[in-house]
Amino acid sequence: MTYTINRRNDVGPDAPNYVRALGRYCSLVSKPIIFNWSITQHDNIKDQLNGGIRYLDFRVATKPTNGDIYFVHGLYGSTIYQPLQEITEWLSSHKNEILIIDFQHFYSFSEVNHRHLVDTILHVFQRKLCPLASSFDHITLNWLNSERYQVIVIYRNSFAQNYSNLWPSGLWKTPWPNTVRVSELVDFLNLELEARSFQIAFISQCILTPDIQYVLKHLCGTLQRNLVASCQKTILSWISQKRPGRGGLNIVIADFVSDNNFIFCKTVIENNRKFSHL
Repeated sequence: MTYTINRRNDVGPDAPNYVRALGRYCSLVSKPIIFNWSITQHDNIKDQLNGGIRYLDFRVATKPTNGDIYFVHGLYGSTIYQPLQEITEWLSSHKNEILIIDFQHFYSFSEVNHRHLVDTILHVFQRKLCPLASSFDHITLNWLNSERYQVIVIYRNSFAQNYSNLWPSGLWKTPWPNTVRVSELVDFLNLELEARSFQIAFISQCILTPDIQYVLKHLCGTLQRNLVASCQKTILSWISQKRPGRGGLNIVIADFVSDNNFIFCKTVIENNRKFSHL
């Protein structure tokens, strides 16, 4: 949801303390730099869904000034309410499509905030929510379609245990590569994929993550120009060489998925055609 971020927005609580200090006291200089390294997608949510995206990684936060919930990634984005409504409207017009929404991180959240967010999720998606199960064995696309479930919500906080239609973090492993080097990323992805459990879902994060040293060396750069461009070709080749399904690829994610006319999505969809030969 970083397409909702504006370079004039406040620095988010997910940023390190020194970045937040820069955002407060040197905002004219620092916020454009933070913005350039915070944006991971340009397209709005409906364009992403139309392009083939079926997994969404959300980071959310509150502000001390009100009770609303916002998307956040370095800088604050929009409130969550309108984009969530757009998602459910899109699903209502695409009855056989399934979407996985992963509430990955929560910042400046109290129990009251969690309750408000969960109430919002339940209100927006209602009957579309797939209930929690201890096993994935029966959860096929045919079963989801027959039950008219369209949304799996992962809620990576213990608050989820109070609800039968929020999936806990432990059933959806998502190891973070945390590197700026493509070779290290590929090695990490291979090792994690080989070690993955067949019993739970698995997310391969095909992303490079800049640290402060990298950003300081590339103050005039952007995530898209400096890291994504060098990463994409290698990652697309890596996906194409893997098999999908049990013991292989499950969920793969990337930054700037719409680059080159959504070639990332097209590569993943083409890889799924291997199922017909398994």
